Amino acid sequence: MTAAAYAHSHGKSVHSGLPGRAAPLPAGAPISVLADGGPFGAALAVLLLEVLTPQRFEPWNAANDHRAYPSPRAAYPVRVRLRTPAGAWVVDPVRRTLSGPGVPAVGDTARLDFDRGADRLPPGYGDLAVALAELETGHLGQALADAAIHFGLIADLDADGVALTGSGNLRSTTDSPWRSSGIGPRGLAADPRPLPASALRLLADAVPESPLRHRIAVRGVDGLAGGWYAPHPLRLVEPAAATAAVQAAFTYPRTQIDVTGMNVAWVITADVAAAVAERGQDAYPALLRAAGAAGQRICAAAARAGLFCRPARSVREPELEAAAHAPPGHDFLYLLLAGRPRTRGVGYDLTPVKELP
Repeated sequence: MTAAAYAHSHGKSVHSGLPGRAAPLPAGAPISVLADGGPFGAALAVLLLEVLTPQRFEPWNAANDHRAYPSPRAAYPVRVRLRTPAGAWVVDPVRRTLSGPGVPAVGDTARLDFDRGADRLPPGYGDLAVALAELETGHLGQALADAAIHFGLIADLDADGVALTGSGNLRSTTDSPWRSSGIGPRGLAADPRPLPASALRLLADAVPESPLRHRIAVRGVDGLAGGWYAPHPLRLVEPAAATAAVQAAFTYPRTQIDVTGMNVAWVITADVAAAVAERGQDAYPALLRAAGAAGQRICAAAARAGLFCRPARSVREPELEAAAHAPPGHDFLYLLLAGRPRTRGVGYDLTPVKELP
């Protein structure tokens, strides 16, 4: 499993390739039919609509499907299956339907199972597709758990899905904001104006302490020196041109993604070998899911601060690990780039569905 971690590097294994093709789902019933089951079904329906389905398309963008959580190339390989005592149905997020036998029905409990589907990513990703699917699973699980709270649902998240039950305050509307970001026609770059320090603190406060190691490359934040920061508590650990160091390890040119000009480049690493030795082969996928969940929290906090946040794996890992002074034995897991949008084409409004269709 540690050998797999070493192979999951963009600089080592990714080649060009057409997007993977998933078998089309058969026609199904509208997700909204769940509302016929009462308040729990109505809350569940809007949860699925808000988190899983596309909220906006940008026709000029090669990855134009924008949802409440990110996915490489907007391929969204992780499928969700709804299970209830009455049966099981696969969620078709594009058609907003549930595919399966009979009419979908719920009582007062349900489970959402995750099907990773790494083979739905372009074949050029090679073994890295497995890591990307686990990262996306972490994003998806955290997005569902966070959104469930707004609908009065209780979410019990595990490695393979989330169990949902109702509370005494079920709702089927929400005013919680969701945003995502992508590369615009002129690339991805941050507004050059400084960020308030409160924005960086909001990001740092979003991530709980865990076995993951977080180092934040900071540039252009009012009242804070440029350099590498730790989040717990937020503190400077090394003055440096940190975002430039991340750019040097990045595999895309600055004309496409200007990492040096970002306000925040958040690097997540972990001691994969030690985790596998202690907890077995499942430890590495668990670390990837934890990194994805942390990334989702950071992305959501960035949205609340009016920032974009773009996750990435497109780095030369040894160089980035050295730049972030990762301890010996640590391996790179995730990078998140954040800043104030330079143009309206960077931030995509993912205002949630207000009512059932």
